[in-house]
Amino acid sequence: MDPNLVEELRDYVEQIENIKEDALELTAPLEDSQFNWRPSAQKWSISECLSHLNAADGLDVPQLSEGIERGRSAGLTGKGPFRYGFISRAFVRYMEPPANLKMKAPKVYRPVSGQPKDKVIAEFVSIHDQLLDLISKSNGLDLARIKVPTAMRGIKMSLGQRFALLTAHDRRHLRQAWDVRKHPNFPV
Repeated sequence: MDPNLVEELRDYVEQIENIKEDALELTAPLEDSQFNWRPSAQKWSISECLSHLNAADGLDVPQLSEGIERGRSAGLTGKGPFRYGFISRAFVRYMEPPANLKMKAPKVYRPVSGQPKDKVIAEFVSIHDQLLDLISKSNGLDLARIKVPTAMRGIKMSLGQRFALLTAHDRRHLRQAWDVRKHPNFPV
């Protein structure tokens, strides 16, 4: 990890690396049939949890990249280690996704079921490597002033908030995937 990254960016790097390692640990011993096993018709398989993250994070990559480029060309740089205000800092550092989401994922984020494990994991690792690269490229930028669009029409978040939301969302669905593996009827 680059020692010159500001504290917030080091946090994101660490979280993304942990998410990658966690996904690899979860899936390494699994066969495709276990990877695609669903606890019920209404619950996602491990494959679907990770495919959903591939879809969502994959759509975030170009938006984040564009935001970073716009911020750099507009000269939105930070001065030394960047400091968030209290509300933004609390959002970025301590945000946890809700335990039970009541909304359905939009169609674009819905996972494809029955995919081979190797394909899903290769895509997961590739997307998270791209995210690590984007975090590195955002070093020196003002994470609060650079605005990036969201999936919610007309709503933009700061670059720092988008990184925070992305990592929280990934952790939520990884927990969901681990719950599938811990299910009492999980095939062994």
